[in-house]
Amino acid sequence: MKKLFYAIACCALFASCCTVSHPICATSNPVGTRYGETSSYVYLGVFGSNGNDCGIEQSAKKGNITKISHVDMRDKAYFFGIVKKRTITVYGE
Repeated sequence: MKKLFYAIACCALFASCCTVSHPICATSNPVGTRYGETSSYVYLGVFGSNGNDCGIEQSAKKGNITKISHVDMRDKAYFFGIVKKRTITVYGE
């Protein structure tokens, strides 16, 4: 019985991690060789960290980008969605 419980618990923990990636916006600028990323964490859907440092402007500054080509956003959930990581990636020149 214990083995079955541990097997179900392990499967649930591994299945609870998921990644969703989708585009936010695109421009007519050509795709560049540079990119910049910023990330923030949200706990229980309410409490966050680095929320002010996670955005398109901050990602562009981090990658030294002046002409934005496109922007992607990636959300990753951990521990049944209790902890979520959001990453903004900006591409351009």
